[in-house]
Amino acid sequence: MNYNQVVNYILDIPKFAVKAGLDNIRVLLELLGNPQEDFKIIHVAGTNGKGSVCSMLSHILTAHGYRTGLFTSPHLMKINERLKINQDDISDDMFCQVFHEIYEKIQEMVEKGHNHPTFFEVLVAMALLYFKKEQVDYAVLETGVGGRLDSTNVIEKPVLTIITPIGLDHMAVLGDTIEAIAQEKAGIIKEGRPTVLYYNKEVVYDVVSRVCRQKKSKLYSYGDFKYHILKINKKNIDFSINNKYYKYEKVYLRTIAHYQLINVSIALTAVKVLIDWGLSLSEEKVIEGLAAFTWPGRMEFLTDNILIDGAHNALGMRMFAHEINTHYKNQELTILFASMKDKPYTDMIKELKKCHNINKVILTQIENDRAASVDELKDVFQKEGFLDIQCIEQIDQALAYVKQISLEGSMVCCIGSLYLAGYIKGEIEEED
Repeated sequence: MNYNQVVNYILDIPKFAVKAGLDNIRVLLELLGNPQEDFKIIHVAGTNGKGSVCSMLSHILTAHGYRTGLFTSPHLMKINERLKINQDDISDDMFCQVFHEIYEKIQEMVEKGHNHPTFFEVLVAMALLYFKKEQVDYAVLETGVGGRLDSTNVIEKPVLTIITPIGLDHMAVLGDTIEAIAQEKAGIIKEGRPTVLYYNKEVVYDVVSRVCRQKKSKLYSYGDFKYHILKINKKNIDFSINNKYYKYEKVYLRTIAHYQLINVSIALTAVKVLIDWGLSLSEEKVIEGLAAFTWPGRMEFLTDNILIDGAHNALGMRMFAHEINTHYKNQELTILFASMKDKPYTDMIKELKKCHNINKVILTQIENDRAASVDELKDVFQKEGFLDIQCIEQIDQALAYVKQISLEGSMVCCIGSLYLAGYIKGEIEEED
């Protein structure tokens, strides 16, 4: 199979296993020689910010000269984005090579009566095999959904486990309360291995601290931190930041999103833990790594007036609304919104109401079987009191319309789904 055939094969695999569990991925990794045992791993779960935290830590370790693998999901534009070494996406040729090695083992599995690995299991196995082949020193792994039964949870001895802020998402799989979701996320905590927790609700701390006591995992937890903005413009923030574990007088970040400061605080706490556990990391290189960090699709301006943000749950939308009210409260906004039907779009739209300068809402539909229809979305927007709502079902036509609006001077925010953000980013960058 060539590259396009490989990608299509992977995308056609069902995304969820017939039976939730880790048996299948363990069988596959065993056939591959358990590549996950050949390098040190940092394992990250949470509802919001986990991808950013993973990328920040990858940048920090790379700045110190460590060869660092990074596995995150989903991708914005190209599946290769999910597998990186030292910030570089896996090449098409290497993607094919790694897949073909795994494909042989998949056939062997199926012949022995095992289920075909799921979409995510294949990608996890590819990442781990790729990192082994490329002899990384560290790999930073982001969970897909949850933690306890997530395919990444085959990792038995991570150097560090991190849990980022927890909210309501993937409720059909994880449970419909914060406590239930926290319990699932805490499933990645391992015996005797340290855990970092930033908790936004006391119940999250209660759940995670209980699991840490059971697993004899030293817990580095905090519920708040302090920062001071030194300088900010449309693209960058300079700030000082501290919590009970660290203090940095000047950090530079290539983003305007204040919510990334939460993720910086988590990454810096993780740095403190790694130092405590024997890794030599310098403040200078930590700051250098953070200065190099970028995370496409989060409060990202693609043109002067078109902004994309991948917020796709209530907590993410709350953070987006805060950014808008902080930076753009005096500017009229047009919102281009799309969502998946299995996402909590009603709660997201309620949070969006906190932006008081929305002038117009345009609803569109992502080309995906899981996409919410414009009619479903319109009903919710109307119930929440939005008045100027326009439905443009075809996403290419919706993009053409908002591009015209942006050229006339209006600020357009494209939100509600990472798939929407990826599509808009791909189309606009292709034109450039």
